Amino acid sequence: MGRKKIIILPNHTAYLPGVSAAVTFSTQALISNPDGEPIPLPFLKENGYRGVVPWGKKNNLPAEIIQQSEKSPIVSAGLPFNISMTYGEGLVYGHYKIEKNRKVFVEMHDNKEINEFLENNDICNFLLEQTNDANWFGNMFPEIILNRKNKIVVILHKEAMFSRLEEMNPKTGIIENHFYSADWSDPKADNVKVTPMLSPYNTVADLQERMGIIPGKDGIKKIPRDYNFIIPLNIPTPGRSYYQKPSWYSIFASGWFDYSLKIPEFKNALMDNQMTIKYHVELSDDYFTKIFTAEGINDEEKQQSRIKKEYEDLNNFLTKTKNTGKSVISFIRYNSDGKEMRRMKITVIKNELQGGEYLEDSEEASNILSYAMNVHPSLIGASPGKNKTISGSEARELFIIKQAQMRPIRDRLLRPFYIIKRFNGWPDDIHFAIPNLVLTTLDKGTGSEKVIS
Repeated sequence: MGRKKIIILPNHTAYLPGVSAAVTFSTQALISNPDGEPIPLPFLKENGYRGVVPWGKKNNLPAEIIQQSEKSPIVSAGLPFNISMTYGEGLVYGHYKIEKNRKVFVEMHDNKEINEFLENNDICNFLLEQTNDANWFGNMFPEIILNRKNKIVVILHKEAMFSRLEEMNPKTGIIENHFYSADWSDPKADNVKVTPMLSPYNTVADLQERMGIIPGKDGIKKIPRDYNFIIPLNIPTPGRSYYQKPSWYSIFASGWFDYSLKIPEFKNALMDNQMTIKYHVELSDDYFTKIFTAEGINDEEKQQSRIKKEYEDLNNFLTKTKNTGKSVISFIRYNSDGKEMRRMKITVIKNELQGGEYLEDSEEASNILSYAMNVHPSLIGASPGKNKTISGSEARELFIIKQAQMRPIRDRLLRPFYIIKRFNGWPDDIHFAIPNLVLTTLDKGTGSEKVIS
């Protein structure tokens, strides 16, 4: 007799032996919802602040994106690659000059004030942190701190994962405050830090006005009351007022991310348990959460028992001969784009096992995930199968093209330094850059050269 015990994995996916079915969860609804209604927190309202705009349906989208992405070797390789390409050779400063009718960037190292600022603030780590959030979430939250002499002396990275935005001022359309907490599941007055945000349109003038350097619209100079400010910074995507939606999130909405994870699950089932999978049962990501809520189950041990019971019921329903020809009822809701969001979907799997199962499927999924992340598969070794290698010259050209595409993101990452330069009164001809590492042929005596794009 074959194995009859229902196998439930730590991530709650399962195998139902009675009907040879694999059960997984869908991530398609993860990013389908627009920004939700602001959450009115009493302790914030008492101090004159507007509601917190939730990031995702559960106000936990950054953590969910990270949790899901860690399951995929392709995403786990593609994101660090994009981050390293964005970071380039790190931050440098200098000036431009004209040589042979060309604009050439010349690095500098002798400005004492700039050197001290960069060294005191561990700019390498700051830039890497900002680059991480730019590629993961499209939102960055650099914080500047001023001294009593009206000089910006500190720049800090505030994690996007723990950041939330205040509902914008309906009169000005400006987001005025940034909220920071390590626990958005239970926000309280003692674990939410509020920092004012500068205007994204006239940032330097706004800061000068807040610090009493120039008069406001009423002609009166203010007395400074804040010395910490968030510079609004993002990689803009269409129609997003608060939190951006990087293009690579399409791997979730399209279903390709889920598909790529099913392949190793199915292969493991075949290899480890000698299973033949006839059905794939796909549940929505909140399938059990809704059951727990409806039945008032809060205890973790009881939740695990309820999950097991649900799988046993499903296994029995699909197994018993008396159910042959009958239907299983599942509920459907629609997202804002009119797409179906099923709570349960059952698919028949055709099995023709001859060895090397799902190899082509794996290659196709790897390629599509890489395309969505704008990473050529050959640069990170994402394509399985034979004859997928490219020549050194092709790899070098792909590498150069990839770094050239980083320019818009790098320009956004450099914006805080131009704001600091203007406010602190650093020389006008000082400019900041992130150099490319451009690969060359070895017959020139070196494998690389530094180039400012």
